[in-house]
Amino acid sequence: MPMEDAQHQREQEMAATAASCSVGKLGRSTGLGALVLLLAALPATTQQAGGASRLAPSLPVRADLHRAETVRFSALGPKAIVSHIKCGPGGGDIYAVYNTSSLEALREQPIRRISASPRRVTEYPIPPIPGYEGLARVNFDVSADGTLFELVRGTPQTGSGNKQDPVYLIVKYKDDGSMDSHFAIGEVPGQHTRPISLAVFTDGHSLVSGTTLEKTPDRTLLGVFSAMFDQSGVFRAPVTLLKLAAPAESGASPSPRGTTPTTARKDEAEKGRDSTDPITLASSLLSVSSSDGNIYVLQNGRLDVVSALGSVEHEFELRPPAKGLSPLQMAAAGAGFLFVSYGHISTGEPGENAQDRSMITVLYPQTGEVTAIYDAPQAETDLAVSACAVSANDFVFLRSDEQGYLEVVHYVPN
Repeated sequence: MPMEDAQHQREQEMAATAASCSVGKLGRSTGLGALVLLLAALPATTQQAGGASRLAPSLPVRADLHRAETVRFSALGPKAIVSHIKCGPGGGDIYAVYNTSSLEALREQPIRRISASPRRVTEYPIPPIPGYEGLARVNFDVSADGTLFELVRGTPQTGSGNKQDPVYLIVKYKDDGSMDSHFAIGEVPGQHTRPISLAVFTDGHSLVSGTTLEKTPDRTLLGVFSAMFDQSGVFRAPVTLLKLAAPAESGASPSPRGTTPTTARKDEAEKGRDSTDPITLASSLLSVSSSDGNIYVLQNGRLDVVSALGSVEHEFELRPPAKGLSPLQMAAAGAGFLFVSYGHISTGEPGENAQDRSMITVLYPQTGEVTAIYDAPQAETDLAVSACAVSANDFVFLRSDEQGYLEVVHYVPN
C-alpha cells in the first residue's frame, strides 16, 4: 500500500473507530473501563480597590455523585460510541456517533443529536456532495449557537480514472439533519496538510488541526499543524497549538491512541508534550467552542485558550485527578465553566492498576483553576459514557438499558 494511502487509512481509523469506546456488555472490552470526569465550580472572588475583582485561591471541593434522573428513549441506544462527543448550548442536546448493533460499522453511522426535551433523536448523515465521491467523516463540531459542522474527506470526480488527492470539506447542517452548505478547506501555504480535528468560532471561522506530509529525496516526514480558516475555507493564519520535538519519519509505526508506546517514548511523553507522534497528537485533541468567542483546546495535559483572532491567549497545565488517568471528553459545564472527563485506559503492562475509576470536576477555563472533583458511582458509570453537563452540578451520561434502548442519565453531587 502506498505510504500516503496508509496514512489516510490510519487517520480515518483514528478519527472514527480506534477512538471509540463500548458500552453495555462491551463496556470493559475496550480497556477504557469507567470514565472519570473533572468538573470545576465557580471560583471565589475578592474585591480589590476600585471595584475590580480577582480570584481568591481555594481548595477544590471533593464529593460523590449520585443518579438524579434517567431519561429513557424509544430509540435503540449505543453498542459502541465514538469519542469526542459534542454538546449543544447549555448541554441540553448531545451530538454523538454510535452504532446500535455490533454488526454496524461506526464510520458509516450518522451523527445523532439526542434531545432530552422533547425526547427526540435527529440524524445527520454524510450528505452527497456534487463533484465528490468516497465521502467519509473525519470529525465534527457544534458551534456556540448550536449549529452542527462536519469535517469530511472526499475525492474529486474527474471521469478520467486518474487518482486525485483527497479534498477536505466543511459541511454546515440545518436543524432537521439536512445539509445547509459546504465549502472546501484550502491548503496551508508551503504545507501538504491532512486535517483531523475541527472547532468553529462564533464568527464562523474554523480552527483546523491535523498532520503535514513533507517529502525529501531520502525519506518522508510527518508533522503537525493548526490553522484558522474563514467561512469560505480560505487560510487566514497559523495557530501555535500542536508541537513536536522533531518531525516523525513516516516509516515509523506510531502507537494508536489507547495503546502502549515503547518505554523510551513513554518516558519522553511524561517529560513533555512535544514527543507524541503526529497522528496520535492531532487525533487526541479535545476542544470546546465557547459562546465567549474563544475555543478551548486540551492536548497532552495542556489547556489552550484560543481567541477569535487565532492567538493563544492563555495556556494552563491540567493534571489528571489520579495517576494513570487520561482525558476522554471535555465540554461546557454551565456558563463560564468546563468539565473534563478522565478514564483509565488499560494497556496490560505489568504492575498496571486495572481498577476502573470514574470521577468528575468543574474548572474555570480563564484561569485553569479546578474547584471541585467528583467521584462517580462505579457500578453504574462503568457501562456509560460521559457526554455533557447541563450545569456545574448536573452531568449527563449516555448508555443503553438492559433491553438495548437509549438512556440519558443525570448525576449530581450529594
